[in-house]
Amino acid sequence: MDMPKHYQVKYRVKGSKKWKYGIFQTWGNDVEKLWKVGRCLVADAVLPINYQLSYDATEIVDIPFGTPGWDKENNCSIPGDEFAQYILDQFNKTKETSEKATGLKGKMFSINVADGYAYYVVVKENKKTVKVEWRGFCLDRYTDQIMGWECTVDKSRIADIVRREEGFKALLAKK
Repeated sequence: MDMPKHYQVKYRVKGSKKWKYGIFQTWGNDVEKLWKVGRCLVADAVLPINYQLSYDATEIVDIPFGTPGWDKENNCSIPGDEFAQYILDQFNKTKETSEKATGLKGKMFSINVADGYAYYVVVKENKKTVKVEWRGFCLDRYTDQIMGWECTVDKSRIADIVRREEGFKALLAKK
């Protein structure tokens, strides 16, 4: 059987009630090798995790791309499909956690990449370093060239990025 042409999907182990969201991987040597033995690879929609799934034991549903709408009251786009809505919901939860964080742990920040952003969250804070993890909040799924999916970096560098981003948001809020 040829590999199906899925992209953004929701999936669950057959018989389970809980759906997860992800990107069905269709390229690369590892993906082709897995497919030959009845397995597939799905990247989590938000977290830097790939799941190896038994294709026959997993229910996979394509989520077609929707046309975004426009929220005139809040002056922002509205997701046009279930997948984009899930990403937005996760973004808002992470943003809320970030705003409540008192130290760097839990803070979300972004790095400009191409025509979008790579989003990261500080997941561990030590005296001199922090560990940051990528989050798939940009639908292009951009990562920073240096940080990649995750990295440990000097705490002062991330503190500067977070401080600049929070300062800019505060400035915009003053309208």
